[in-house]
Amino acid sequence: MAVQDPSSGRTYYANQSNGETTWDKPAAVAQGRAATSLASKYGDGFVTSASHPELAAQYGNVGTSNPYSDSSRPGTAVINKMRQAPVSGTFNLQKLSEVADSTQYKTTIDGLLENITSLSALPLGPVEKKQYAEAEKSVAIFSKRLANSDIECEVAEKVGQMVTAIKNKDFASASASHTSLVNSAWKSHKNWLKGFKFLIQLGAKSVQSSRTQDQWAM
Repeated sequence: MAVQDPSSGRTYYANQSNGETTWDKPAAVAQGRAATSLASKYGDGFVTSASHPELAAQYGNVGTSNPYSDSSRPGTAVINKMRQAPVSGTFNLQKLSEVADSTQYKTTIDGLLENITSLSALPLGPVEKKQYAEAEKSVAIFSKRLANSDIECEVAEKVGQMVTAIKNKDFASASASHTSLVNSAWKSHKNWLKGFKFLIQLGAKSVQSSRTQDQWAM
């Protein structure tokens, strides 16, 4: 389903079966299956705010078909509640620093930005570069969602604990905080939690590498 994001005016796409959202338009074959499925149930390929009051309250007018008025069709379309619009994972240090200044969790975001910036200077192999890119993306998404008040206070506080542990090079505690977040908040926050795992792993590798170099120097 094509949905308009009220804050930016951009169109994003929501999967009605699992609630996933994306800025990228789904492949035509996927659209065909979705349209066929809906057509068989509702008589056409669209579900609109006119036929679903909850959808209207959440998104406004997001479709183009007429409301169901005749008795041969259901009066209210049944769909799953969609998640919020996806957040861009584009990393811009200056803008994210400004985001940090706008939240009560400035210390947490600043800590993440400091950590990811320090890792960028390390010599990384092909696999580690992919992990770094995922970690960088996750820092951007988390920071923006936090600024949009889209992350629960208890989740933000656990991330703060994780960031403090990373800063203190206590990667065992950082991993424990991350595991706790995965167990309790994976469904809602998996788009950035995966990258935070790599953030911890790369931080631990960098410390180990530094210690090895010091030993060789001795």
